[in-house]
Amino acid sequence: MEYVFFDIECACVYKNVAKICVFGYVVADEQFNILKKEDILINPNGKFHLTDRGGDGIVLPYDYDDFKKYPDFKHFYGRIKEILEGENKLVFGHAAVNDVRYLNLETKRYKLPSFRFRFADTQVLYMAMTETFDRQTGLEPLTQIFEIDYTPHCAADDAYATMRIAQAMSEKEQCSLPELLEKFDVRSGKIENYQFSNCSSRRRSEYLREKSREKRERGERRSKFNDFVYGYRVRPQSDELRGKKFSFSRSIEENVPLAKSLVKEIVKRGGRYSLKLTNCTVFIENDGDDSVRRDTAHRMYEQGSIKEFYSLSEFRSRYMAEEE
Repeated sequence: MEYVFFDIECACVYKNVAKICVFGYVVADEQFNILKKEDILINPNGKFHLTDRGGDGIVLPYDYDDFKKYPDFKHFYGRIKEILEGENKLVFGHAAVNDVRYLNLETKRYKLPSFRFRFADTQVLYMAMTETFDRQTGLEPLTQIFEIDYTPHCAADDAYATMRIAQAMSEKEQCSLPELLEKFDVRSGKIENYQFSNCSSRRRSEYLREKSREKRERGERRSKFNDFVYGYRVRPQSDELRGKKFSFSRSIEENVPLAKSLVKEIVKRGGRYSLKLTNCTVFIENDGDDSVRRDTAHRMYEQGSIKEFYSLSEFRSRYMAEEE
């Protein structure tokens, strides 16, 4: 079996356009001995507009004028297809589904037949091995973790780094690359008939389903609390909190029994509850809260638009009866 590691650079990427300018790859045997490493430079037939996922400009380590000297993607299509396709090949990329998408868009752009191959992903494999399902680790951080030298955005070097990462993970687990995929239940992505699916792992799929369930349940609890706030109207029994508008951390709002009891006590003392952070004058955070909403409220407190800022325990100690 041959291992094929590949990476793609584009002159520009938009929603339905990806003008490939470099196809880099490394072919290795099952012991990770390099059989071939190459950059295929391609005329993108378009201008260069390069940004990363954060919108910042990136610079490819090539002379952009040189790309005009090469044929376009249509000319290299058959060669790339031969590199990637075949029953005796295990194809790998890092965040590979992005590069598969670029290939798919270029075949449509030049009215070429769809690619047809399966692929695995070192990013997905690393998440499965470390169970870090809440974040996607880029190629460069992994080269630092595994102490691999490479030139970022040089496609062949990116492919080489991907290979070395795969090798390091295999050696760590003391098994072959196919055995590593099986051990961590990583399922290949595929492209066929202009349709493609991502590489995935069983544990990450379970994690994402659980996160989706938790998010749905949080939304349902928040909706119940919102309905309560909109409908709760009672006469205040004192003016202790008159003129104060309160907001809570999301984690308090999502604890509906607690949130309701706090609102009842606030309203009983003449205060009001605001579902909008921008309208509140008093913010109550859950003990140990480090959410974005809490950070936003803290900045508003420092700027003076929020006048009082309490932890839940502080607020209870200052305003609430010992027994609610």
